[in-house]
Amino acid sequence: MSRGWALGTFLATAACGPMDGDALLTIADFDYMPNNLQVAPGETVRVRNLDTAAHSATSSPSSADLMPGAVENVGFDTGEFVMGEREFTVPADAAPGTFVTFYCTVHRDDRHGVGKLVVR
Repeated sequence: MSRGWALGTFLATAACGPMDGDALLTIADFDYMPNNLQVAPGETVRVRNLDTAAHSATSSPSSADLMPGAVENVGFDTGEFVMGEREFTVPADAAPGTFVTFYCTVHRDDRHGVGKLVVR
């Protein structure tokens, strides 16, 4: 990862950072940042795609077999989108300690962009 890219990403997210009570998941260079996102029950997650390629943030019950689905009652799918922003809300009754794998449906076969959402 180049320092220029990291600084540019930092500046882009700092300038348009999440609002109070929101978590921010950024997609850049075919990867999620952070790739281990901690959220609270009821929290809104803003997903920002900085790439010119289409990506998604889609929950999966398994990190070994990336297929759409939920863990307990925590499931989400932004759908594919390019250079923009989508959001989803973590269920208010999500159990602390719930771990949910998320991935990009467009690049699933490449194993690009796999992360973990953790309910705190």
